[in-house]
Amino acid sequence: MPYEVSVVRCETYDEAEVRKAVEEGLAPLGGLGSVVKKGDRVLIKLNLLAAKPPEAAVTTHPALAKAVVNMIKELGAIPMVGDSPGGRSTMASYKALLKATGIQQMADETGCTIVRFDGEVADINAESARTYKKLKIAKAVTEAEVIISLPKMKTHTLTYFTGAVKMLYGYLPGMTKAEYHLHTARDVGMFAELLLDLYEARRPDLSIMDAIVGMEGAGPQHGSPRRIGLVMASKSCTALDYVAATIAGFDPMSVPTIKKAYERNIGPADLKDIQVYGEKVEPLIIKDFKKPHTMQLNRIPPFLLNSLRRFVSDRPCIDPAKCRMCGACARDCPPKAIRFVKGKTPSIDHNKCIRCYCCQELCPEGAVYVSRPFARRLI
Repeated sequence: MPYEVSVVRCETYDEAEVRKAVEEGLAPLGGLGSVVKKGDRVLIKLNLLAAKPPEAAVTTHPALAKAVVNMIKELGAIPMVGDSPGGRSTMASYKALLKATGIQQMADETGCTIVRFDGEVADINAESARTYKKLKIAKAVTEAEVIISLPKMKTHTLTYFTGAVKMLYGYLPGMTKAEYHLHTARDVGMFAELLLDLYEARRPDLSIMDAIVGMEGAGPQHGSPRRIGLVMASKSCTALDYVAATIAGFDPMSVPTIKKAYERNIGPADLKDIQVYGEKVEPLIIKDFKKPHTMQLNRIPPFLLNSLRRFVSDRPCIDPAKCRMCGACARDCPPKAIRFVKGKTPSIDHNKCIRCYCCQELCPEGAVYVSRPFARRLI
């Protein structure tokens, strides 16, 4: 049986339009009732990277979350929404994030329960995993009968594209994410394997992608919103990402998670392997979609990359004009490569830096940028 992905047009976040698009997208997949039964505890995994307003296109839009929550309630099931945001998170910061992203208002209007992934945790065995054989994930993930993920279609400095698979990094509570980044170090292929280990440990039963307004450029937080006008759905995260990356103008096999999924036989090798319902993919492809410039390293043969990495690798840098010296970059740096003294702009030790770009991803002011070395101009 081929992978199945549904692609439906949806031009605005009008609640009625979003609800219609979700229903239309799920119909050929068997409808929501094919995965949700009366009495089920349904965890809706959101993308809540940072405390940004919905129009910034950083997080899952509350209109999509509201549509799914209401549909679950109508089936007699019990919806819960949550995530583990990037970096350090406290109860107070999580509440502020929920308010800023519009998720708290959505929960108040629907009566939906909010869970915090950074609370209780559970260890699960993952004997077939290629990274950790035991994974520490949020207990809420292990307790739900059904998981529905609502990824945002965005670029990503490290993994180039972030969608249904990458968002599962939010299964990891709090600073566990930093520990796991250290394990994969500078190897983006190994990091992709870790993401797929999380995926195989607890696959979402259904994923519905918010691609009404996505993000291009320096994602996942500091890129530019890009109107795409789509809602996409699948019971396969890897197939959903393949279609979404194709629409964004990527060669899907240039995206580490997509390539590794194919090699592990848990993802498609070609668009022909996917049964696409609704819109045809080819006319939707965005030819001028801005990709992260870190993708240029893909053009260097692997046997040369290790020896040349010192001269051609991107590196995070801090713009003193934008930095408000909050110290978040230093606190959230997995290898502790950033030195922060109160009242001064932080400094980065690039010899310690593992190029995970967490500092760039999590800086609330967008003061961290990724610099290309001179040698890259020759590539």
